[in-house]
Amino acid sequence: MFLRADGTEVWLRTSTKLPYLSLSGGIETPEDYATIRPKLCQAYELLSGIASDDAFLVQEFANRGALVFCAKPDKTCALLLLGKFDRRRERRKRFDVLENLVEVIENTIDGIGRQASATIRFDFIQPDLAMRVG
Repeated sequence: MFLRADGTEVWLRTSTKLPYLSLSGGIETPEDYATIRPKLCQAYELLSGIASDDAFLVQEFANRGALVFCAKPDKTCALLLLGKFDRRRERRKRFDVLENLVEVIENTIDGIGRQASATIRFDFIQPDLAMRVG
């Protein structure tokens, strides 16, 4: 987590204001984070300096968007949707983009869980704004 000027915590650090969507929860496994972390490092690119703890680039989207998985040593975690999610398909129903986002997130969470040999469970979703403080 990263402290904002108002004292609330966010996952992401940035030099500019950056809105993002966060799914936050925990990694459920008897293993400690020191055992899980190398597994995540093998599967995903570790991004340094953008989060208060570990941040892994899980997926990039063509239109300047990404999914980033963040984790802390206490096994608290978050999946962050950064930027723009635009993955249109041929069919055009009213909720296609939302259904597609849910599918991508579900597949991503399952993939992270397989890599970490753990269950990833998210408890809440919230939009947030990250900014560097101080």
